[in-house]
Amino acid sequence: MNLSKYFFDKFFAYSILLFPLFLFLGPLIAELFLLLIIIYSFFLNSYKKQIAVDKKYIILFGLFYLSTLSSTLINYYNFDYSKSGIFFIRIVLFSSAISIILRSIHLKTRKILILYNIFFSIIIIDALIQYYFGKNLLNYEMIKGRVSSFLKEELILGSFLFKTIPIFLVYIVLNDQLREKKKFFFYLILLSFISLVIFISGERTSFFLLLLFYFILFLLLNNLRKFIFYLCLMFLFLIIVVTFIFKSNYTNSSSRMFIKTYNQILVFSDKEIKDDKKIIKKVNFFSPDHQSHYELSLKIIKDHLFIGTGVKGFRYLCRNKIYILDKKNDGCSTHPHNTFIQIFTSNGLIGFLLFLIAYLYIIYEIFNSRKKTDLSDKLFNLNVSKQIILVGLFVNFWPFAPSGNFFNNWLSIFYFYQIGLYLYLKNENKTKIS
Repeated sequence: MNLSKYFFDKFFAYSILLFPLFLFLGPLIAELFLLLIIIYSFFLNSYKKQIAVDKKYIILFGLFYLSTLSSTLINYYNFDYSKSGIFFIRIVLFSSAISIILRSIHLKTRKILILYNIFFSIIIIDALIQYYFGKNLLNYEMIKGRVSSFLKEELILGSFLFKTIPIFLVYIVLNDQLREKKKFFFYLILLSFISLVIFISGERTSFFLLLLFYFILFLLLNNLRKFIFYLCLMFLFLIIVVTFIFKSNYTNSSSRMFIKTYNQILVFSDKEIKDDKKIIKKVNFFSPDHQSHYELSLKIIKDHLFIGTGVKGFRYLCRNKIYILDKKNDGCSTHPHNTFIQIFTSNGLIGFLLFLIAYLYIIYEIFNSRKKTDLSDKLFNLNVSKQIILVGLFVNFWPFAPSGNFFNNWLSIFYFYQIGLYLYLKNENKTKIS
C-alpha cells in the first residue's frame, strides 16, 4: 500500500468526521480544512463516478449557486458585499467532497466517538460552571446573562450544539452504541446534558427546534423511540432541577425561554376588560424586531421579485427611505432572520423555488426512507442514520422559526456538512442493496 496515500486518506477522513469541532474552534480553521477537503476529493480515483452518483444534488444546488451568483453580480454594490455570493460555490462543492472521500475510504467512526464524548463532557462541565458562578474555566464572564462557554462573546453555543446533535447521533447509531445497556444509559445521560446546555445558553430558537427534532424522531423512528422518550424525560428533569432547585444567581433561562417569548409574541392593549383581562392588540411573528424584518423584506421583495437583491442586498437597501417602516423599529438588520425569506430576498423567485424544491425533497426522502425497515442490521443502521440527518436538515430549515444568516460561512458550512453526510449515507445504502 502507498504509505503517503494511506496517510492522506486517513487524515482527510478524520478531518471530515471531526469537522464540527473545527467549526467550534473558529471559521478560519474550518475554512482551511474545507478548501483542503475539496481539493483532495478531486484527486481520488472515484471522483468522476461519485459526481455521477450525486447528479441530482449537483444539478439542483448548481442551479441554486447560479441564481446566487447572478443576483449578486446584477446587484453589485462592492466586493465586500458580493464576495460571499461569488465564492459560495465552495460550500456547494463541500458536500460532494465529503461524500466522495468517505465512500472512498470507508473509515470506522468508533474512535471518533471517544473524541466527541470527551469534547461534549468538557463543554457541559464548563457551561454549568459558567451558569452557576458567572465565569467559566478560563475566567470568561457570562455575556448579557447568556452562557457561551469557551466561545466568549459569541452567543452561539446553543446553536452549535443543536446542529451537532444529529451528526453525533448518526455516529452513535452507525456504531451500534444503543444496543448495549451501559452505552445506552451513557449516551442517554450525555445527550440529556448537551440538551440542558442548549437550554441554559438562552438560545430560544435552538431550544424549540431541538424539541421539534426530538418529537419528529420519536414519531418516525420506532427503534429509537424508547431512547428518545427517556432522553426527553431526563432532559425535562434537568430543566426542573436548574430552574427550581439549583437556581443560578446570574441568569434565568426559563424566564427568557418562555416568559420573554410570550411577551414578545403577544402585544396587549392598554385597555382592560372585566376580571383584569387584557385584549390582545397584535400577534408578532416571534418578536417586534423579527416582525419588522419580515415586513421590510416583503417590501424589498416586491421590487426585486425575480432576481433578488444579492446575498447582502437586504443590509444595503434596508436604510433606503423607500423601504424604511413607519415605526420606531425600522426593521433594518444584516439579514431578514428567516431562511426562506432571506433566500427569496437575496436570490429572488427563481432561487427561492429551487430551495423550496430541495426542502420538499427532504420531506419526501424522510417518508421514503421510513418504509425501508425489513433490512439487515448494517443496512438498517445506515437507513436510520440517513433519516436522522434528514430530520436534522428538515428542522434546521424549518420555515416558521427565526434563523441566522444562511450565507454566513459558519452556518452554511454546517448545513452543507449535513447534506454531505446525507449523500454519503444514501450512496452507501444503494451500494449495499445492489
